[in-house]
Amino acid sequence: MPEKRRPTLEEYNKIYYTLAYQFNLEVAKSLLYPQESIKVELSPKGKVKYVFRDNYRILTRRASDGLLTLSIEAARIIKSTVKPPRFRVIVKSIHVRDFKGSILKPSVIALDEALRAGDEVIIVDEYDRLIGIGKLKLPPLLVMSMDKGEVVRIRSLVGVKYESSHEGN
Repeated sequence: MPEKRRPTLEEYNKIYYTLAYQFNLEVAKSLLYPQESIKVELSPKGKVKYVFRDNYRILTRRASDGLLTLSIEAARIIKSTVKPPRFRVIVKSIHVRDFKGSILKPSVIALDEALRAGDEVIIVDEYDRLIGIGKLKLPPLLVMSMDKGEVVRIRSLVGVKYESSHEGN
């Protein structure tokens, strides 16, 4: 099993700027602070694969595009850092127990209009309680104008490790 170690300055900066690109500087700072608590695990090719904070995995680097996917722990940190609805898809709490691999439009109340298709999102209910994390499949304007269809591909739900066969999508 690969070992966890402190990132080099170059690795740390790459993670930091990738987070700033995907989210913003505020999120990058909140996830990677304090710097001493950050460790990485490398892929067999020697690139950062996982990022840990205080021994909790917070980020996974996708080999296909180099972007970072969130863990539930990272979602908690981001949620406490930015105000709603930033980076969120808000769903009806009555539908939460029915979620499996996707969130469909009838369950969606609202979402951050600044999101783009393909973005990592935090799934919350109408009371801003964390439900899970996933990947937005469509632009917000299209989501709000449609009646049905897949809005979010769920990566993980709070308390449930969801293994999607569409992990890279």
